[in-house]
Amino acid sequence: MDTSIKAGNPDDIALGRALIASGKVGCIVLAGGDGSRLGWDGPKGTFPLSLVKQKTLFQMLSERVDAASAHFQQNLKLAVMTSPLNHAITAKAFPPHVDLFTQNLVPLLDLEETPLEEKRPNGNGEVLHRFYDSEIYHKWKSAGIEYVQVILIDNPLAEPFDPNQIGVHFKTGAEITLKAIEKKHGENVGVIGKKEGKVCIVEYSESPPKEWKLANTSLFCFSMGFIEKVKDIKLPLHTAKKFLDGKPVLKRETFIFDLLPHAEKTEIILYPREATFAPLKNREDVGPVQRALLERDRKAFFSLSGMEPDEQIFELDAAFHFPTPELKEKWKGCTLPKDSYLEL
Repeated sequence: MDTSIKAGNPDDIALGRALIASGKVGCIVLAGGDGSRLGWDGPKGTFPLSLVKQKTLFQMLSERVDAASAHFQQNLKLAVMTSPLNHAITAKAFPPHVDLFTQNLVPLLDLEETPLEEKRPNGNGEVLHRFYDSEIYHKWKSAGIEYVQVILIDNPLAEPFDPNQIGVHFKTGAEITLKAIEKKHGENVGVIGKKEGKVCIVEYSESPPKEWKLANTSLFCFSMGFIEKVKDIKLPLHTAKKFLDGKPVLKRETFIFDLLPHAEKTEIILYPREATFAPLKNREDVGPVQRALLERDRKAFFSLSGMEPDEQIFELDAAFHFPTPELKEKWKGCTLPKDSYLEL
């Protein structure tokens, strides 16, 4: 399935920047999972990842939002969906002005579908319901928020306030705008296509059509009006086999993409993979994700200075990704210092 919208249009980006600077955009982060597949004891967001400072996913996100807030001269609003299993630890990772709300837990099932005592988070599908039912939706609406981006904590390339996505969403009058990338051969990822004239996503485990070539990144933008419209929609449960203490069990989850059929207008933006998608699912992903972060910093430094950084490991302060005119002037023509961590 082709898409007529590709990332990088300067007009879309300028429009999105204006909307963010006017305080009309908020961001929700999905962070209800744990780090079990990483071999990490705790919420996935507490996993130390950055190359030099070993900053956690939570810290990297928080600093990026702070840098964006300073850049846009706007107190950008961030909310985090946790689970009852990790809420207390997650709350300690963010300052008080960040809004938190929790998703529900559902029992695991044995292979005969008998409920077990063990419970797990019930997927990301109810994020908009839980957001609406919390006081946060109404608080944000009163503050003038009109558009909400939704990202995952385990994709550190996910931009919490992406002007390109916001600009397209506003310009087209979409209720949902999602980011896509080109699917790699054999990649286990949900794919995007159309059924009965509606954009939809099919998980890789559910036999998607082979001709669908756009991969789902789970990076969405929703209009606040759409969030209210679907507040009572009951989503289907998807069942997948997992392992608990070495024993097979069934886990039931709802998925956010099942809201797509309820949108009057959905837009898809095709992004370069290296600019937007580096998911951290297991230990084997750590190296590739760190290399993706390094490449993002390399590109940011080149954009700022016009000079290619040396082939060394380094890490930029988040503010380098949101440069002021003064910062651009300061670093224009400068080579990368030997310090492994660059602060302002």
